[in-house]
Amino acid sequence: MSGSFPRAGRRFTVGLVCIAVVAACSGDDDLGDPASPEPRATVTDDAATRAEDEIRTVFEQFIDAVVEAQSGRSDDPATLFEGLATDETIEFNAGIASRYADQGIVRVGEPVISDVNVQVVDRSGVVSACMDESEWAPQLASGEAIPPAEEQLTPHPVVYEVVESDGAWLIGDPIEPGGTITC
Repeated sequence: MSGSFPRAGRRFTVGLVCIAVVAACSGDDDLGDPASPEPRATVTDDAATRAEDEIRTVFEQFIDAVVEAQSGRSDDPATLFEGLATDETIEFNAGIASRYADQGIVRVGEPVISDVNVQVVDRSGVVSACMDESEWAPQLASGEAIPPAEEQLTPHPVVYEVVESDGAWLIGDPIEPGGTITC
């Protein structure tokens, strides 16, 4: 009988080890199951989508500010861009509006923006779109039409850097689109 006790003890130990292995393996199945994503990935995806949406909104507001600044209706075009653009971009666009005003030029109507694309990497990114300026005509303040520049006659790409500053997205420098974007 003394020989059967060690066998029974071994069987009991082997049984416990098997149960522990099965329990451990079944617990790992949930972690590796691709059907149940980790919450962190969802949070990251949500944050990226939220950033893209915020950038699209800022871009739309920026284009509205450009239209308003070049319409000749604003006494201080720089204020139109506050909270929407970097200091350099505000200065650049206010400068254009000021030159137009000095020359008695206004733009009437507004451009059509389409195919807005946003790419975000950490705290910066790029926003690109197609701009059709054919319905946003330059004219003298007297109402006399001015022939538009050649590039304003057909839809063309516009690309801007975007940067996050103090929790807000701002439109930065324009980027030459080159031949990578077609409209």
